[in-house]
Amino acid sequence: MAINAYSSYAAYLANIGGIQNIQTSLTTLTQQLNTGKKSSDLTFYGSDTTRLTSLRAEVSKRQGYVNTINTAATDVKAYDNVFTTLEQVTSQMQQAFTAPDTDPPTAQINKITFSGDIGDIGDTYKVTVDGVVFSYVTNGNEGSFDEIAGNLANQINSYTPPLQASAKANGATITITGKTAGPNYNVSASVIDVPNGNQNGITASLTQQGNISPIVAQVNNALIQIQALLNEQVGDHYLFGGLNGNDLLPVVDLTRLPDPSGSKNAAIDATTQQIAPGTVVQTSRITTDYLGNGQNTTITVNGNPFTFTGPLTQQQLAAQMSAAITGLPVPGVTVQDVDATGFTIKSTTPGTPVTISIASNDPTPSTVKTVQPNIPLGASQVDNIALSGPVGVIGETYSVTITDPPAHTLPVTISYRTDGTEKDLNAIAGKLVGLVNNYQPPFSVTATNTGNGTLQLSSTSSFISNAAVGEGANVSTTQRTVAPVAQEDQVTFPGPFGDIGDVYTINFTAPVAGPFTVTTTASDNEATVAQQMASQINAAGIGVTAVVKSGHLSVTSNTPGTPFTMAAALTVDAPPTSTAAPVQTNVVANIAGGPLPQMDTISLSGPAGRKGDIYEVSVNGRTIDYTTDGTERDMDAIAIKLTALINAATPPFPASAVPGVTGSGQLILTGTPGVPLDSKITITKPTTVPNPTPTDYNIHQKSSDSALAWSRSDITIADQTTLKYTFSANDPALQKLVLSLRYAQSAVQDPANYQAKMDTAKQLARDALVGIRTMHTDNTINDTVMSAATLSHQTSVNLLTNSTDKIEGVDPNEVAAKIQQAQVQLQSAFGAFATTSKISLINFLA
Repeated sequence: MAINAYSSYAAYLANIGGIQNIQTSLTTLTQQLNTGKKSSDLTFYGSDTTRLTSLRAEVSKRQGYVNTINTAATDVKAYDNVFTTLEQVTSQMQQAFTAPDTDPPTAQINKITFSGDIGDIGDTYKVTVDGVVFSYVTNGNEGSFDEIAGNLANQINSYTPPLQASAKANGATITITGKTAGPNYNVSASVIDVPNGNQNGITASLTQQGNISPIVAQVNNALIQIQALLNEQVGDHYLFGGLNGNDLLPVVDLTRLPDPSGSKNAAIDATTQQIAPGTVVQTSRITTDYLGNGQNTTITVNGNPFTFTGPLTQQQLAAQMSAAITGLPVPGVTVQDVDATGFTIKSTTPGTPVTISIASNDPTPSTVKTVQPNIPLGASQVDNIALSGPVGVIGETYSVTITDPPAHTLPVTISYRTDGTEKDLNAIAGKLVGLVNNYQPPFSVTATNTGNGTLQLSSTSSFISNAAVGEGANVSTTQRTVAPVAQEDQVTFPGPFGDIGDVYTINFTAPVAGPFTVTTTASDNEATVAQQMASQINAAGIGVTAVVKSGHLSVTSNTPGTPFTMAAALTVDAPPTSTAAPVQTNVVANIAGGPLPQMDTISLSGPAGRKGDIYEVSVNGRTIDYTTDGTERDMDAIAIKLTALINAATPPFPASAVPGVTGSGQLILTGTPGVPLDSKITITKPTTVPNPTPTDYNIHQKSSDSALAWSRSDITIADQTTLKYTFSANDPALQKLVLSLRYAQSAVQDPANYQAKMDTAKQLARDALVGIRTMHTDNTINDTVMSAATLSHQTSVNLLTNSTDKIEGVDPNEVAAKIQQAQVQLQSAFGAFATTSKISLINFLA
């Protein structure tokens, strides 16, 4: 048998190759059927490769935009719901602020009225306020019920701890007024007359019912609702967290924020020991009171008693007291600023105290007030800072400013902002102590928490410290001026009257004028004589004014500090009766203006750096103000700005100004000798705080956190199309809404300032509603633009996909038929291969 080796082996190889080709073709067809594309290899498409690459990239980019929009759309829809609710809340509160049935709060007012005959010894008058009994026992020297009323009012107002009401005496009545809205206390009164004495009465009546404003609950509920809305979370971020969905809580408990019109907390600082030899001396002001018949008062200065007996006017008592103390003289003291109402006593030696006490049977006696307490000398300076007020407030800033050269030649302010978890004031004091002691570079001052909400600063070197809650300011008079007093003389004409031809004469020797004469008729009396004399004196225009007062002639200098000299006489005593000569009395002595000008010290305290705070200084009705720009490094800088504005004022300000020593945060006003100053300082905070300064209702963010500045996030939804789509709790409209409700919250608790605070709340609510509607519109536009962009991108994706399909797409039916055909071919190839594989070696070689 001939061998056909080539033909048999070739058939075998052909069968194997055919199977492999069919399998490859089948794999390609299956991949085309699954992907819908001719090939995943771009080289397969030849000249269409570049176009196909471009089409694929465009589809991917547009699909990415769609995915981004879909992710942001959840936030946009949530914003829409929140803004709808915020608009409703703001609108409802705006209506509540202006609704006719929104009654303002009222403070309870009670009136105590005295009646009867005074003069008994041992009558007991009792007034009970809020469960505390105040009593006064008569001594028989009371000139009127006015003195008893004044004494009881003083007792009520000086009671410790302070009551919920204050008292004011006005004649024979006492008005007791609640310090807060609502019925807070009970008032009653009674009198126990001595046996066989005069019958007296004292009654207590309610003249105004205390009421709580009906919108208290509504305001608090609105604050709670807004807090929840601004803290809403979507996914893993806060909706109003600002830039990039901040994970910090946007707002804290809005019902526990400080009163925006003024903090209820305080920080009082005082130097309790000065370094020897010391410069500060004790200063006390004595305010005298009228002494009636039978009344006396004793003032004891450094153990030296001086007793004075009435009747004495307030001015006369001041003059006699000051003369007696000066005349001894009392060792260790000086007397100055003697005027019509009192005088000042100062120690002559720093660190040496002056002891002053006043005892009197006058129900409303003279008083002594310590203007500058004695500060003992020691090896170290010691300053005490006492904190007071409620705890649990969120966002209250306590600060201590220290200047201790050479360690710190410029003031350094240490601040602590409460988060509401502090259990007591000691916890706050402890925080400040830790911040002071750990400050770098270190202070030479050592801080200690001494308990009861007090911290102590001490150093063997002199330093300056002051403390504040928020931004504080106060005015103190460090040097008084003696204001001129107009002389007043009284002339009485005792009579008797009825004679015709009595002649009364008044001559002035300074200024020279007169004589002024009145010749009586049968119908004249003291009042008609006084009136005729007054008319003549006034017509002469000599610098005095004459009037009839209580039936007597009263002559007063037109120019305080400029005296006059006059003499009244009966120059003709006509028959038949003998007429008494007129009696002239100096009722008010002339006092010339003092040589020293008044000096007022304005002290600023607290952390600097806020934007938009308005510091306004008012002196005798003239005002200047300075608005901070946030670059002021300390309170000294603000004091210097105010000083410059005061000195540059046109027309000239009533006082000149100089800044205080470095670190004091002070400016010193100096007036004109003899002209008293009425100085005031106010601080007004802005209604919104610009970025990146944190809001009052976010305790987490610091002004240095630029990455968390609560700005709006950007989103790119198409080529060259970027939107700001997130919103921040720091937005001015939201700040105004919160501030509006906080002012309303303060107003409904403050009857005296209700209208002013509510007017502020109304305006802020109006502005907030406009701003929130603008935000809502912005969000709606974003929603619309995003929806339109999504539709545009989807349409483009469809079109681009169609174009790519034309290049790389396959017909599934055609591919399926080819797969079926390939499967048949593969089956046949496998059959042929099986036949070939059965050939034996002998057959194969045959």
